[in-house]
Amino acid sequence: MTIAAVATAPQRRLGTFDFILLSVYWIAIGYLWNSLTALILPDMIIQLVGRAHEGLAASFLKSIGTLVAIVWQPVVGGISDRTVTRWGRRRPFIVAGTAGDVLFLVGIALAGNYWWLVVFYFLLQLASNTAQAPYQGLLPDLVPDTQRAEASGFYGVANLAGIASGTVGAGLLLAHLGRSAAIASIAVVLVVTMLATVLVVPDRARPVEGHFRSLGELLTKTFGVPFRNRSFLWLMVSRLLIFMGFGGLQNFAFFYFDNVFFHQDRKATAIAASTLLGIAIAVAALVTWPASRLSNRTGRRPLILTAGLFGAAGTLVLVFSHYRWVPDGMLRPLAAFLKVPDLAAQATLTGLLIGVGLGVFFSVDWAFIQDIIPPHQGGLYMGFSNIATAGAGIIAVFLGGPLLDAFNAGPRILGLPGGFPVVFSLFAVWFVIGSLSILKVPEKGRKV
Repeated sequence: MTIAAVATAPQRRLGTFDFILLSVYWIAIGYLWNSLTALILPDMIIQLVGRAHEGLAASFLKSIGTLVAIVWQPVVGGISDRTVTRWGRRRPFIVAGTAGDVLFLVGIALAGNYWWLVVFYFLLQLASNTAQAPYQGLLPDLVPDTQRAEASGFYGVANLAGIASGTVGAGLLLAHLGRSAAIASIAVVLVVTMLATVLVVPDRARPVEGHFRSLGELLTKTFGVPFRNRSFLWLMVSRLLIFMGFGGLQNFAFFYFDNVFFHQDRKATAIAASTLLGIAIAVAALVTWPASRLSNRTGRRPLILTAGLFGAAGTLVLVFSHYRWVPDGMLRPLAAFLKVPDLAAQATLTGLLIGVGLGVFFSVDWAFIQDIIPPHQGGLYMGFSNIATAGAGIIAVFLGGPLLDAFNAGPRILGLPGGFPVVFSLFAVWFVIGSLSILKVPEKGRKV
């Protein structure tokens, strides 16, 4: 059964190759935002504004992305639900958004000061969100209800592949070949996966309704309809808080290793941050597929609760990372292999706990959203859900950045610059509250 055949009969089962084709653009999305937020932008911020204001500069820059994700992605997703063109209702947005991504990545690479970086980052957010919401709406157009857990596993693995290649691959490019090479690699991944998506994946689902007749109708239906879905709102609260925990760790990992261990050694910092995130991603990739299968028996809620608690545990380990807790026989070989201090090597092992949480969460996240949203409105609801996906890390930096600067200027806490125990503890609280919030979402469509 080919994916083209199921475009008009979504109840038919999809095969492995179909899921791979549907998932491939997730890799580009993960590669883009994880390489930028975890490595490239922190490196540029340190160079352009210095360490004394790195938290505030990162907070201001990324808060712009939050505004775009909150406003534009639900709007463009809802528009794509109603679009009629000879190329389909999703493809034109995916192509136009990706073309904008490439253009504005060039602008970021050439930015000579902080304010040009702000301008091109805003434009990049606008372009990327133009592609993402329609792409995410394309997925539920084609996936049968009975294969949601399977699809969620594939999408989770694709997300993790993007995160891995963005943080590890782009990290190595940044460390050894420089910023331009890392940014060029993002553009290549975006274009290749976009072409695979628009040339091979069908886009023949009928629009849910006619075009919006006025700006008022657009705003009312875009932001009013999801707010009336109570289960969806609670799921978004849980999703946002858990993603804020993961996004905060990702965004502050570079600053953590730079401030605590390496002090302006960009190469060592990039390698250590990439190692921690790489361990987390590798573990997550091993966990995602079996966890997605398990969710059909246990339900989605227990796994999301477990994911958030593992994230909190890993974050608290970083709070106490200046104390040795790994036996010397295990720690010293790792430190020698990474060519970093013993405690820096120990900090990278936090990725084991974080990886379990990340993998379990990705395994059921997409499936749970599809369980509770109306059919044929994937663009609107998935665009709205991206407030959590794209906005969480930005919100985490917006809230955590000023705290980082303020407490780093004060006395050390638990042997670390004071800002890191404070912001990491905040991330742990977000994980716990996000985990408990999922209990407000009823299970639907559970299959045994």
